[in-house]
Amino acid sequence: MKALLALAVLLLATFPALGSERVTVCAKYRADYGWSKGYKVEATVTKGSELNRATRSYDYTSYSTYVVIFWDRDEVSVIEMDWPTLSHMGTEGEDKRGVKWEISKSTSFCY
Repeated sequence: MKALLALAVLLLATFPALGSERVTVCAKYRADYGWSKGYKVEATVTKGSELNRATRSYDYTSYSTYVVIFWDRDEVSVIEMDWPTLSHMGTEGEDKRGVKWEISKSTSFCY
């Protein structure tokens, strides 16, 4: 499933006309001690309908906004956002494992 998702997201990044956007974000996850440090990373922002189409599945909520981050070759975070747009203030979301995330378009103070 990870390989299929990776291929789908690569296709989404290659064809932005599908409704995906490639952006640099600051990503933090909720840990036992509070928020993690910030990670300045490239991400793909897309709708669940596009992820479903690319993966040929119904695993994603069609109308939701997702942020997809590739950390390593076989490690990807697919985060369903609580709000349909990203902001510079930070928008929260949750991945399939139940990990809470805060994603911000502001990367100047990503720490």
